[in-house]
Amino acid sequence: MEFHPEAFSFTLVLCSTFHSAFSWHNVPNPVPVWWNIDAHPIYYLPRWFGFTLLFLLFPFLMMVITSILHVFANHLSGYAVGNLIGLPALFLFGHSVMLLDAFVSQSGDISPRYLVANIAFTLMIWAGFYLPHISPNPFIGILTPWTVRSEHSWTKTHKHAAWILEINGLALLICAFYVPTGVPLLLVTLVLWLGSYLYLVIYSFIVYESGETSWEITEPFVVTEA
Repeated sequence: MEFHPEAFSFTLVLCSTFHSAFSWHNVPNPVPVWWNIDAHPIYYLPRWFGFTLLFLLFPFLMMVITSILHVFANHLSGYAVGNLIGLPALFLFGHSVMLLDAFVSQSGDISPRYLVANIAFTLMIWAGFYLPHISPNPFIGILTPWTVRSEHSWTKTHKHAAWILEINGLALLICAFYVPTGVPLLLVTLVLWLGSYLYLVIYSFIVYESGETSWEITEPFVVTEA
């Protein structure tokens, strides 16, 4: 089954644009553009500039990042790689909705719980589900100096990533609603999110050093179906 990430990204761009346009009359002046660790706004800009920045920046990033990934991985096909290419657009769309809610609220506070839940779902649970289905390639996946040189390291690391990211992503999703906001939630997010990927980098090195046959990725590989 073929997945078209650029069409998916364009759909999210349209949703984000219409959502922003219809909310213009509810946006106060000025609008918050920077928040502290407790999610309270500390810097503001005039509505015409701050809101327009959101209005244009997020849709632009959705399309540009998706297009760049799609160009670099244009020899790859399959549902799994398409979903991974579309991840940045989905992640940014969730952030644009969160920021728009902050713009129209009386306090201007963002929702750190929503932010962390978005990270847990898109960058951990969603990614973890599709990573094992991607064959070795130099563009999409967990790219380390060892996964791109060893098929054994690539395969074991990506299979290992499935349950590491999904379990830690589920744990982070639960923590997003129960851990106190501020420093505690920030630390939990860093440990479970960035810690998971750091662990996978180290794991890929350990597997590589186990002595399996190594090779350099020079040719495109077919992406298996999820």
